[in-house]
Amino acid sequence: MLSLAFIVAFIFCLAIAIAGIWISRHFINTYNTFFHKHYFYYLVTFYAFAFYGIWAQILMRILLNTISTKNETIILAANFLPILGVPFLFISWIMLVKMGYSITSSPIRKKLSVLVVVLFAGLFPLCWVVYVALYKAHWFLGEQFAYTQLGLMFFAEFAIMTFFAVNAFKYSKPIKTGRRKIIRIFTFLMLLGIIIRAATLPLLFTDIAFVPPIVLLYFLSNICPLFYLRFKSDVLFTPVFAGRPSDEKKELLYKKYSITKREKEIVEGICKGLTNQQIANELFISLQTVKDHTHRIYSKIGINSRLKLVQLING
Repeated sequence: MLSLAFIVAFIFCLAIAIAGIWISRHFINTYNTFFHKHYFYYLVTFYAFAFYGIWAQILMRILLNTISTKNETIILAANFLPILGVPFLFISWIMLVKMGYSITSSPIRKKLSVLVVVLFAGLFPLCWVVYVALYKAHWFLGEQFAYTQLGLMFFAEFAIMTFFAVNAFKYSKPIKTGRRKIIRIFTFLMLLGIIIRAATLPLLFTDIAFVPPIVLLYFLSNICPLFYLRFKSDVLFTPVFAGRPSDEKKELLYKKYSITKREKEIVEGICKGLTNQQIANELFISLQTVKDHTHRIYSKIGINSRLKLVQLING
């Protein structure tokens, strides 16, 4: 029964990671902003670390147990695996710092570049020295090392998340009230995610039955801000637009792919950089109808994003 719970949790975690990365990639294709690019890379590296640092550790324990490995060897291997995922963790933190600036379209400060250089040039050698020292002291063979790993990880993540939140709140002050509210709610949901991770992950060491739901909750902790942003991005960001579309290329595209009159109106709205809701308001149709027409347009042409449609029209 417990094995089935692990299998189901792994499948759901994989589905959550794929869905999160796919949605964030769709953001880039629709809005093409620095924030959405930073958010995409943040999620990719966050889930990469989650698989490397958590699931790889769990699978390693299961594998070594099946071949009757000594308990000391199992603990040593399990404690070492999260260290291999540290580069993904560092990159996700860097992307998070950049998100703090780019969500408000504020220029990234030069101090950030210095921070990145110090982070990679200084912390990697330091981590290696600490690892060698702990290995010689046989400290890898106890749960205290796992708790130390968690403590250091969450201390650093809280510091980076605080930096992200301070920048998001600070630079959102001049922004209009509606957009400022969205930025602050998104920031709050990001903070809530790390609180959930910090509160639940230490329970991994209490009972093996807690492991599947806790790991699943870890993956879900970044879903709330992602879906909130999915519904609010049209208000916060301007979709990509054609700029100076070629009328000749549009007509050729309409003729080649048998674009209907209503679909032409949708394409014209996209060329103007209108959101789906704005197109719906302009044409006096529902938002879902706009989405359905957009999907059919993409299917006819063989593309999957607004950005590619704009590129086709601009040629």
